[in-house]
Amino acid sequence: MSPPDPLPRAVAETPEQQRRFFDAALDLLGEEGYSGLKLTRLCRRLGLTTGAFYHSFAGWRAFTDALLEHWYAERTLAAAERLRDEPDPARRLDLLLAAALDLRHGAESAIRVWAGVDPRVRGVLDRADRDRLDLTAAAFADLTGDPARARRLAQTALALLVGHEQLGAVQDPDTLAWALRAIRRLAHEAETVR
Repeated sequence: MSPPDPLPRAVAETPEQQRRFFDAALDLLGEEGYSGLKLTRLCRRLGLTTGAFYHSFAGWRAFTDALLEHWYAERTLAAAERLRDEPDPARRLDLLLAAALDLRHGAESAIRVWAGVDPRVRGVLDRADRDRLDLTAAAFADLTGDPARARRLAQTALALLVGHEQLGAVQDPDTLAWALRAIRRLAHEAETVR
């Protein structure tokens, strides 16, 4: 895992208060896209005033930096932590597949759009993608014994995930699950040939 880049700290009173803001922001991103993430919409969703926001955060940039770190920690580092003690590579792949299917795909897609216009976001997204790719490739490599094949399988899985997230209204979670399981089966076939 890459060490997190230091970002300005938010000043929210409690982690619970921060989480409320982060969850609402991720919901807004998922529902309305990057352009929907606005201070007034966020506060309205939470039933709070903008004064309450500024009581909790030093400013919008501190909030968005903390939001991105929260997203990275919750959706990448937490998955890595769950995998750390799993010795069975097949089980690790199953856990990774479940984590991929459990993502907030609308919010992930919006973060990718946002990364296209903001280098700070691009840095966090690139770190998340690298870490996700490395985690998946390591599990495939442990299963297949072939690091080059494992890397290709992991890149294919990540490309499927990102492509799914970009489909917008025609996203089909069942098709994504089927496709990721197909990649998993390819790895299993390599394991049985070994």
